[in-house]
Amino acid sequence: MDGDSVHKDLKFGPFELSASERVLRRDGAVLPLGSRALDILIYLSGHPGEVISKQKLLDHVWSDVTVEEGSLRVHVAAIRKALGDGKFGNRYIANIQGRGYSFVGTVAGVGNGAADTAPRRYHGPLPARPRRMIGREQMLGEVKDRLRTERFVTLLGPGGIGKTTIAVAAGHAIAEEFGGDVFFVDLGSITDPDHVVRAIATSLGFVLKSNTASVELIDLIRARKLLIILDNCEHVIEALASVAERLFQEVSQVHLLATSRELLRVEGEHCYRVLPLDLPPADSEQTSAAVLRYPAVQLFVERVTARGGDFVLADREAPLVAELCRRLDGLPLAIELAAGPVAALGVSGTVARLVSRLELLKLGHRTAVPRHQTFKATLDWSYDLLSGAERIVFRRIARFVEQFSLEGGEACRGRARF
Repeated sequence: MDGDSVHKDLKFGPFELSASERVLRRDGAVLPLGSRALDILIYLSGHPGEVISKQKLLDHVWSDVTVEEGSLRVHVAAIRKALGDGKFGNRYIANIQGRGYSFVGTVAGVGNGAADTAPRRYHGPLPARPRRMIGREQMLGEVKDRLRTERFVTLLGPGGIGKTTIAVAAGHAIAEEFGGDVFFVDLGSITDPDHVVRAIATSLGFVLKSNTASVELIDLIRARKLLIILDNCEHVIEALASVAERLFQEVSQVHLLATSRELLRVEGEHCYRVLPLDLPPADSEQTSAAVLRYPAVQLFVERVTARGGDFVLADREAPLVAELCRRLDGLPLAIELAAGPVAALGVSGTVARLVSRLELLKLGHRTAVPRHQTFKATLDWSYDLLSGAERIVFRRIARFVEQFSLEGGEACRGRARF
């Protein structure tokens, strides 16, 4: 970030920090924060990802007087309290043991006048807005842009990679452009493909009466501008594909955002592949400051903190956490589940016991959908959707650890045909 960044107005999470006005706002409301604490926050947020030594902070904030390090701790504690740092997985200021502090939140510049007006919140039939997403800011922006221009976007990726979270965040972010007409259709609980159209209609607030459900639904929404989020499409993909294509073709102002583990493969669909979180390569620097630059590690630290109190990633633990994130392929759900045992086992104990990716990955949110409460459930959901031949292939390639070549996969088949 450029040298003038500490003088710019910044936004992170639900907060807006105006260096020019010297105020911190949350959703437009000014938060009480002392002058010294504001100086610290402005300086740290102006250097995101950098480790700022305690002495450098002391020299910057108290340039005209000598103070004890304890004063710095008191003001950092006040900042953390104002930000709700560590609550619900939200993490902004990390204490890098023996080195100083680092602002680990994702910051963005605020346009002229934007800091003075809090954005209107959407209160429609959408799940709650994600409080904070780690490492997905660019992706969220690209999804919004594609939805505006292409109207029909499918977020494609394996289970646990965060498709639903991105879809919900996108829905909230552009709700005003649709006058609040953003609707979330959870297809996960539908077992009969014949119920797909009526499920969409119900989510939109309609009760269909005719036997030609698709035609009736199209007639009801033909003149409206809508964003419909179709979540978890893969198990009813044939029926859903037909409906989605008709909605796209016949309702010119409808925009569709689908999440699926396979493409619908219909007219109008544009694929956006959701990738794992960036993680530290094995040959990169493995200090705590270095690995905390990567979203996968940031997510792990946040979830450990939320479950087990104040957690500071030490240099000796940094390589272990980086290795854990690599073993879990940067999948957000797996990383969140892996954070659960750390309070009891510690970082080294958790990594040592993670012999398989399923052994410890079973302490999810009680309120999560069943397929996301354990990683085994997530895999079972995918496996159950495979055909008999696909299951044979899956079992034969299961002997590989990490990547394998097409030739290696071919060699697994022996005399049997895939």
